[in-house]
Amino acid sequence: MTSDTAEMTIAAGMWLAPAGVRWDAVKVARHLAVRALELIAKPGAVAVDPAPSEPVLYFFVPPGSAATWDVPETTALGHSAHVVLPPEHKEAPPGPYWLIAQPNGLTPVALLRQALMAVR
Repeated sequence: MTSDTAEMTIAAGMWLAPAGVRWDAVKVARHLAVRALELIAKPGAVAVDPAPSEPVLYFFVPPGSAATWDVPETTALGHSAHVVLPPEHKEAPPGPYWLIAQPNGLTPVALLRQALMAVR
């Protein structure tokens, strides 16, 4: 997820990374995301941002997926969007962290869509 030349290091080792290059991201409220994760046998990398009034999870999906994303109560982030990524080793709060580590790759978009629709 890191090492793209357009990424920028920000505070505490976090990265501001562009979506739409090597991945798109789907932003999901924690209460939905956790339930959806239970339905996905092998999810890809998932980052947690605990800062909003309701924490959100970011599922990383293949680039270009945001263009056709249509699941209510979620936000697809593709070209022109950026995501704050935690350091590769960070797996707990405070601040953003990885719920599922980067080496797990990307979540297939069809599986994520199916799981989210089932838990809505």
